[in-house]
Amino acid sequence: MLRQYFFLLGAFLLITFSGEAQTGKVSIRGTLKHFTNQDEIADASEYSELLPPSQERIIIPDSTGAFTLQFKIDAPNYFHLGRNVLYLSPGDSIWTDIDYEDPMKATFSGKGSAANNYLKSTPFPHAGSYIEAGNELRPSAQETINVIEAAIANRKKELDRLTGVTPTFKRLEYARIKADAINSYNYAAIYHRIVTRDTSGNFKKDLEKLDRPLLAEYSRNFVSASFLKLAVYRDIAVGLVKKGGPPADIQIINDWYKASDLVEKMKEVNDKQGLRNYRQRITEISTRHYRDALNKTLDKLLEFGRGDEAADFTARDITGNPVKLSSLKGKVLYVDIWATWCGPCMAEMPHFEALKEKYKDDPVVAFVSLSIDTDDKAWQKSVEGRKAEGYQWLISRSKLDTYNITGIPRTLLIDKGFKIIDLNAALPSSAEIEGSIKALR
Repeated sequence: MLRQYFFLLGAFLLITFSGEAQTGKVSIRGTLKHFTNQDEIADASEYSELLPPSQERIIIPDSTGAFTLQFKIDAPNYFHLGRNVLYLSPGDSIWTDIDYEDPMKATFSGKGSAANNYLKSTPFPHAGSYIEAGNELRPSAQETINVIEAAIANRKKELDRLTGVTPTFKRLEYARIKADAINSYNYAAIYHRIVTRDTSGNFKKDLEKLDRPLLAEYSRNFVSASFLKLAVYRDIAVGLVKKGGPPADIQIINDWYKASDLVEKMKEVNDKQGLRNYRQRITEISTRHYRDALNKTLDKLLEFGRGDEAADFTARDITGNPVKLSSLKGKVLYVDIWATWCGPCMAEMPHFEALKEKYKDDPVVAFVSLSIDTDDKAWQKSVEGRKAEGYQWLISRSKLDTYNITGIPRTLLIDKGFKIIDLNAALPSSAEIEGSIKALR
C-alpha cells in the first residue's frame, strides 16, 4: 500500500512538473536554515536595478524552515536566495536545502539542479572577487597574482567538466570568470591596503606593472550586451566599451548605464510633478525593454510619495513583539533604515544616536531605528553592543515594498498627520536634518 502511495505521488509530481515546463513556471521546494521568517528569490539580472520591487517570489517558510514556491519566468535568469546565486529556467523543478551562513552547504536536486550546484561556490556578494575581500592576499603583488590565476584556472576546469547545463549557461559562466578576474585585479590593491594598513603604495605600483597584460587579455573582445545578466560584468562594462566593440552591444550597454542612473535620480524625487517630468527623459533611452522597465518604475513611484499617507507596516521590536508604524501616529517620525552589513549605515549610527539624544525629552518627535537584517542575531548583537535604546525594530525588506527600498542607508520623514514629507530624507550626519524635523513640530 505504501509503495502504491509513493508511486501515485511520483506520478502526480511528474504531471505537475510537466505542466510547469509547458507554462514556464519554476517550482522550488526545500528548507532554509538561518534565514528570517521571510525572504525572497531576488532577481539578479540587469533588470533588478530598473524594475520596481516584486512580491511574486516571496518565501515564507514554516516553523521547520520548509517552503514551497512556484512562479513564472519567461526566460532563464539569475537570482539570489540568501547568499546563494541561482540560475533558473522555465520548467525547472528543484528541491533544495540552503544555509544562509554557508552557501557551500546548499544542495540542489531535480531539473535545473546542475547549474545551481555549480553556482553555490560562486563568490558573493560584491564583484565576485576570487580574493574574497582580501582573505587570500599574499605579501607581494606577484604572489597575489599567482593565487588569483590559480583560482581562475581551477574554476575553468570545473566549468569545463560540468554537464547537464545549456551552452548559454556555460557561455555566461565563462564570462563571469573573466569578469571576476578583472574585478580581482581592480580591487586587489584596495584590499591589500585595508588588510595590511600599508599606505606606501608599493603593492599597488608593483601590481599595476604586473597585471596590465593580464587585464588586457581578459578585456579583449569582451563587449556583449548579453553579459549584462551578470552583476560582475555590470561592474566593469563601462570601462570595456571605451575600448570598442560591436556598436549594437555598445549602444545597449550605454543605454543600461543611462537607465540605471535615471532610476536612481527618480528615486530621489519626492514631488510627483517632478517625477512626471522624467517621462520625456525616458524616451531618450534607445533600448525599448529598458524604456518599458523605467516607465513601470516611474508608475510605481507616482503611486506613493510626498503628501500621501504613510504606508503602515508591522515590524518586530528587540523583545520579539510585533509593532506597527501607525502606533506612533501623532508624532513627527524619523525612520532610519539600516543593516549591520552596511558600512555607510553603521557610520551614520553615532549621528543618529546623537540626534535622538537631542530630542529625548520631546514627546512629539520619535526616532525609529529600522533594521532590514536577515540575521536576527547580528542585529541583536549590534543593538545590545551599542546599548541603543528607544524604538529598535527589525523587518524584512519585502514588507517595505511600498517604500521601494533598493539601497541603504535610507531615511524617511513623516509628519504628525502620518503623511509622507520625504522618502529620502537627509541622513543623520547632515546639517539640514535637524531643521527639517523642527519645521514639523
